[in-house]
Amino acid sequence: VNRGEIYGFLGLNGAGKTTVIRMLLGMIKPSGGSIRMFGQTLDSGFRQWNKIGYLVEAPYSYPKLTVYENLKVYFELRSLKDTSYIDRIIDRLKLTPYKHRRAGQLSLGNQQRLGIAKALFHDPELLILDEPINGLDPEGIVEIRNLLKELASNGTTIFISSHILSEMARIADRIGIIHHGNLLNELQTTELSELLVSKLILSTDNNRRAKDLLIQNGYSALENELGEIELMDDQICKHPESISRLLMSEGIYPKKLLVVNEDLEQFFLRTIKS
Repeated sequence: VNRGEIYGFLGLNGAGKTTVIRMLLGMIKPSGGSIRMFGQTLDSGFRQWNKIGYLVEAPYSYPKLTVYENLKVYFELRSLKDTSYIDRIIDRLKLTPYKHRRAGQLSLGNQQRLGIAKALFHDPELLILDEPINGLDPEGIVEIRNLLKELASNGTTIFISSHILSEMARIADRIGIIHHGNLLNELQTTELSELLVSKLILSTDNNRRAKDLLIQNGYSALENELGEIELMDDQICKHPESISRLLMSEGIYPKKLLVVNEDLEQFFLRTIKS
């Protein structure tokens, strides 16, 4: 993962995202291999922890302490000097109205904001976030997305896990897809649109004849579970009228001619099933 990059670590629940993050943070030991961060091997001699901020699984906090008091605890643990930074990070995460409210009384979304505030508290060079948008409303998701982009533009490296491809496509520079503990694919988000496939779904007054005719003309025609004909060909999807003309020239009349474009979630599911 490059400096200043937002790397989206994508996978279904149980794919191994949190396990990898726990290994990165030294919470559990890998069964094999090695981990390197900041050019150093992660072992008992690793001394770069103050360069790392993290949020893993749930935004844990002291429920009977206020937002400010929770952050004051982390202020002391990090041995920071300027107490005004507590108010700045509260304001940055839109938590000012809840500054003196106990953490246990916060909504799930605001608990998530508090967790992210603790992760950002010491201006880390590397930010590791595990499903950071859980519990956030649409406005909160946009705010966190913009905040992470701002941090990355200023040089912070962000490693962020999620099972939501559409959100990763909006925020990440690069995406790695993990499934059952294996990295299946790694790509730039700018490549996503080129990887999405299209198909032509066709139904006629005689599907059997239509399918045979298409195969005879060199098309890969498949029958789906609904008995319709599917054609996977970019040129056909751009010019479906050519198929209509071919069928009608043989006295076969289309009842349905539909171009379907794959969305991001369908691409993700196709990737993990292939």
